[in-house]
Amino acid sequence: MSDSHFSDKPFGETDIDLLQRFEETIEKYVPNTGSFLLAVSGGVDSVVMFDLFVRLKDKKELRIGVATFNHKLREEADREVEFVKNLSESYNIPFYTDSADVKAHAHDRGLSIEEAARILRYEFLHFIKDRYNYDVIVTAHNMNDLLETMILRFAKGTGPFGMAGIKPVSGEHFRPLLFFTREEIENYAQARNLVFFTDVSNFDERYERNYVRHRIVPLLRKLNPSIERAAESLAQSTWKLDEYIQNAVDKTKKFRADGCLFFKLSEDKYIQTEQIRRFALEFFGRPLDREKIERFENAKSKSFKVSFWGNLGIEVSHGWVMMGDIIKQERFEYTLTIEKHGNKIIFCPNEREYYINGYFIDFANRDIMLSEGVEKIVFKVRNWIEGDRTFEGKKVKEIFNEKKVPTFLRRMIPLIEYKRKIVLIPHIYKSRVLDELNLHVVVKGGFGIES
Repeated sequence: MSDSHFSDKPFGETDIDLLQRFEETIEKYVPNTGSFLLAVSGGVDSVVMFDLFVRLKDKKELRIGVATFNHKLREEADREVEFVKNLSESYNIPFYTDSADVKAHAHDRGLSIEEAARILRYEFLHFIKDRYNYDVIVTAHNMNDLLETMILRFAKGTGPFGMAGIKPVSGEHFRPLLFFTREEIENYAQARNLVFFTDVSNFDERYERNYVRHRIVPLLRKLNPSIERAAESLAQSTWKLDEYIQNAVDKTKKFRADGCLFFKLSEDKYIQTEQIRRFALEFFGRPLDREKIERFENAKSKSFKVSFWGNLGIEVSHGWVMMGDIIKQERFEYTLTIEKHGNKIIFCPNEREYYINGYFIDFANRDIMLSEGVEKIVFKVRNWIEGDRTFEGKKVKEIFNEKKVPTFLRRMIPLIEYKRKIVLIPHIYKSRVLDELNLHVVVKGGFGIES
């Protein structure tokens, strides 16, 4: 590529300072990361980000790749993709691209153009990252983007952590330009004589972000000329608080089974709310609004259900939460017949092992002793039915209550029935009749929920 893209002229103070700060940002937030997938659109932010990575690539022995998603929303989109491709290949950097009909996707799913474009773009980026083994996806969000995001969230109603806006690192995403204003980025591009595309749709105020950028931010700047720095300061404070709360939430005992998420509620009421909020975002992939969270906070009973979206919600019982489909109550029942043929014991079906909801049950031995004149006995492996009693006559429900077994777990535990009575509840109860029959049942796994 010619010098029209990247100049070899002596570096000025502007670009030296920004390069140094950029390197420090990498060292602070992703110090042990060796490979980066750069999302480059051809605009000034992403071209500057690309330039900074190119300058650090050999010094820090970084592996970088470039990905561009063509939204097919503007006539010049194809030329921009070709520009980024040529830019990448001129530095022998791998280039990846794809495209989709964003308008059709938005129409089919009832999404805005902005939301549909974002979803498709990130699906593409994650696919490339995983397929070609990059550590993180790098986007060129800057400090102005941070401010605009905070304003949008405030205007639509958000909690304190929503005001954190965009974070430098979240999951597999890294945003190294978040500590640089758009003005600094443009000054760097000018100092380096970089060539880039200007997306004319960025001036279309029909898009919410553009309206905030061109109408709201200038008004705020009259109150504070350094409004971007003020937003960064608020975000930095919120990030620290968010990290503290996240560390507390990360200590939660949790696991997944049967398409649901199960977790132990914290003793702290505030942390409980954050568990519900954060796990819902992680599990369902969409945030809970204040009204939905209040459904949980205002519940009076110790055992209750809360619907968030139809069948989807939470069931709370004995300090545990099941998150998922709160209506589904699937029955299961398996019959095992043990027959005596002379001196030989036959299991029918021959398969004596069951894997059910995380439990492993094995009717392990064939030394069962059948009474004189008894040619066969029948066992069932099934879930609990209201009214079940043990072989000794105690209500299974009473045992569940004594052991503080959550209501949602009661219908998932595989019980063993013999002569219409329960003879085994995994890890909780075993009838003496199993010993009398000399039947050894091995039970492993399961939920291991303690009160």
